[in-house]
Amino acid sequence: MKTRLDPCIGKPATLALYRAFLADTLHAARQSSATVLLAHTSGPHFPEQDLADITFEQRGNSFAERFDAALEDAANHLPNETPLVLIGADTPHLTPKFLRKTFDALKTWEAVIGPNVNGGFCLLGFASHPVPVSEVFSHPSTEEPIELLRILHKARLRTMSLESQFDVDLPEDLMRLIRLIDSLEASDADLIPKNTRNALHDTGIISLVMQTVNARL
Repeated sequence: MKTRLDPCIGKPATLALYRAFLADTLHAARQSSATVLLAHTSGPHFPEQDLADITFEQRGNSFAERFDAALEDAANHLPNETPLVLIGADTPHLTPKFLRKTFDALKTWEAVIGPNVNGGFCLLGFASHPVPVSEVFSHPSTEEPIELLRILHKARLRTMSLESQFDVDLPEDLMRLIRLIDSLEASDADLIPKNTRNALHDTGIISLVMQTVNARL
């Protein structure tokens, strides 16, 4: 795995952190009372797979192909007309309450988008049959949710935009996550992504991130 966090915290810490992200994401999904499906890259079994109800390997060569294949394969594993919500593993702070709210929205809307404050989107949901969205990734403005909205509107789906979230891709995003966890420690410990918190402390990532962010100021 290579991300833009690698130069800041190193590959071993990045891998440990993203495994913690995945564990917390799967825990939140389970606590939302959803059936949890995990689309993963090919390779040997890893412990986080046991946190999902159904697992399957990703298909496709590009992100767009893998995204559409995950939508299709997830729909094929579920009964017809089952609402489907796709999220990545880089938003471990999404709470079970937020996910339940997303599924509730799909009782009224045919599609929902969770915009990303950094551009693009971090969540996509459909009330029934998923719509292929690979066309959106062929446009120069791929990072803008408006392109995805255009695809969904073209498919005549009534679409709701949820409140914006952030994913963790840069040191600044990780610092924001650290601050969020700190605030949850003081206010609502039940919402803390515990695996992520433990990974941040156990690997010494917090001090490395603070050094990187301070160096950029």
